[in-house]
Amino acid sequence: MNDTLGIILYFVIGLSWTVYVVQEMFITGSSALNLSVAKDDGERKQIQVASGLHFDGIEVWLVGSIALLFASFPLAFAEIFTHLYIPFFLLVYALIGRGLSIEFIYKMESKRWIRSMSIIWAVSSIAIMLILGIYLTNIFYGFPIGADGMEKGFGSIFNVTGISGGLLFVLTSLVAGAAWIKLSTSGELGDKAMAFVKKIGIIYTIPIMLLLVFMGFNNTEASIFIGELFTASPALFALPALTVIFAIHTTYYGYRGKAASTFRFALMTLAFFLITGFVGMYPYMLPSYIDTQYGITLFDAMALKNSLLVIVIAVGIFFPIIIFYQSWKYVRFTKKVNYNDE
Repeated sequence: MNDTLGIILYFVIGLSWTVYVVQEMFITGSSALNLSVAKDDGERKQIQVASGLHFDGIEVWLVGSIALLFASFPLAFAEIFTHLYIPFFLLVYALIGRGLSIEFIYKMESKRWIRSMSIIWAVSSIAIMLILGIYLTNIFYGFPIGADGMEKGFGSIFNVTGISGGLLFVLTSLVAGAAWIKLSTSGELGDKAMAFVKKIGIIYTIPIMLLLVFMGFNNTEASIFIGELFTASPALFALPALTVIFAIHTTYYGYRGKAASTFRFALMTLAFFLITGFVGMYPYMLPSYIDTQYGITLFDAMALKNSLLVIVIAVGIFFPIIIFYQSWKYVRFTKKVNYNDE
């Protein structure tokens, strides 16, 4: 019973991360493009409104992911946040910067103020996806855990695979953000956004970065591709294969300028990337690329049975409410944002 509850919560955490990132990516991507594609404040307000309608509701999934990790797997939580507290503080600052800049960018009529807020808005948005990408890629890649715990500092996450994962998240979010601008705003702004990500070559890099990350995964003893579930069921290799296919489709439809298909396949690329990672690393919460025996499994890290039972019941009550609200929100706010809307 205890193991079953732990397994359920392991995959609930994976689901929470996936739902959060999929929603975050087009909000951060469109926000990051505000300096590049908006010719004036009227167009920037279109991006502001389209982003602001949704950004404040999605952090519940991030909070849920972290809270579930803390409550369900306290040992894993302690190891992660002890090792990575600096990147997580940077993520918090980026989230605060993004939120404040969206809310306060037009609270003063000073051009210097608006320009400063625009820069903070763009930079913090890119930082959010970069940090998330590096963190989640390293979760799947593994950490330098030895017999005496972590053997290196937080700088160890800035490896080739981790940085490639961060860039994958940033680039995919920019493409999804451009498509979101096209789908959610009226006028020529969306066309400029789609043309921008095509012109500077962002759309062509997504499959390349994804393959770099997958190659990095396969270079350690803790590779997700030789994990317990992939070994037991080779049919699961359809997950990474579909991730690559979706990345190629993102590039193809981005090149064709098809916003709806570009948006859909960009979201599916990162969603299946995360699903592949969480399925592949099972049952580890923290794999070790030094030696797999030092990795922390969910069975090592999980809380007591009664605690897990309460958490599962709470998830069963509150998660459907959150899903219903967010589904309603996307249905409710489907009207395109016009020039200079507030």
